[in-house]
Amino acid sequence: GFDVLDILRNLNAFVSQHYYNINTQMFIERSSNNKFLRTTNIRHVANSIRTHGIGIMNTAVNFTYQYLRQKFYMFSQFLFDEHIKSRLMKDIKYFRENKDRLNQR
Repeated sequence: GFDVLDILRNLNAFVSQHYYNINTQMFIERSSNNKFLRTTNIRHVANSIRTHGIGIMNTAVNFTYQYLRQKFYMFSQFLFDEHIKSRLMKDIKYFRENKDRLNQR
């Protein structure tokens, strides 16, 4: 399996190439040219902590925080784009005007 340091070094690639299965609590590779898909689960994380020490958790949290911060910033900039904002305003207006017909609150 993956080592947490490998994931952190290529966090952007990992996020784009894997999805999370909440039922099995593991990351599964989206597609691969290999015969098998790679998975990463809690056992892999625990092995990495044993190998690298508990200090890796601080690094992992910081890397993940910075990654999410960047993505949320890009998302907020996207929402403030005039085309997107105008479309969202039209949708809000439509849903408010048709609230009863759409059976929403």
